[in-house]
Order: sequence, then C-alpha cells, then structure tokens
Amino acid sequence: YMQSGRATEKTDVYSFGVLVLEVLSGKRPTDASFIEKGLNIVGWLNFLITENRPREIVDLNCEGVQVESLDALLSVATQCVSSSPEDRPTMHRVVQVLESEVMTPCPSDFYDSNSD
Repeated sequence: YMQSGRATEKTDVYSFGVLVLEVLSGKRPTDASFIEKGLNIVGWLNFLITENRPREIVDLNCEGVQVESLDALLSVATQCVSSSPEDRPTMHRVVQVLESEVMTPCPSDFYDSNSD
C-alpha cells in the first residue's frame, strides 16, 4: 500500500495480522508502552523475535487458552505482518490454519445428538 497507494489482498493480510497481535497482546498498535521505544506493535513483535521471546507479546490475562492455539495464532500473525508482501500468506491459507489449528467446536445446547 505504501508504494502503490492501493489496497491489495496482501495489505488486508497485514492488517489482519495487526488485529491478531492486538487480540493476543491486549494492546493497541500504537500503545504507549512501545511507542516510547520508537516501536509499534509489529516492531515490538519483531524485537521480541530477535530476542527469542515472541511469547512475551501474549497478554498474561489469556488464561484458559491452549498453548498450541496461542502459538498458532502468534505464528499466523507473524507471517501476516511480514515486511515482504510476497512472504505473507493468502487469507485463504490463514483461514485454513485457523480452522485446523486454532478453532475448536463449541458445545451447544441447541442441538442434542441423543434426541430423536
């Protein structure tokens, strides 16, 4: 987007990655905690990755969430915010990963499989 001024699927993927980082961290993209260090949420993630501490981006209040799901979300977000658009996944691929590695069926009272 910065080069052409046009939105593309890859800019949408990047934005989705930022959204996932917001959800994981509980912080806005321009939170003061990293703005004062000259970073945004993506820069903060990249810093944590270089320090081999990417999980530190996850909000400590994310209790009860499976570690595998958090890791999958973090991996998806990291791929989505790649500085190289060519390295970003398609949204189709993102959905596949989310469906296979993150989402679990929710129990429902609406449908009882034992009823006639």
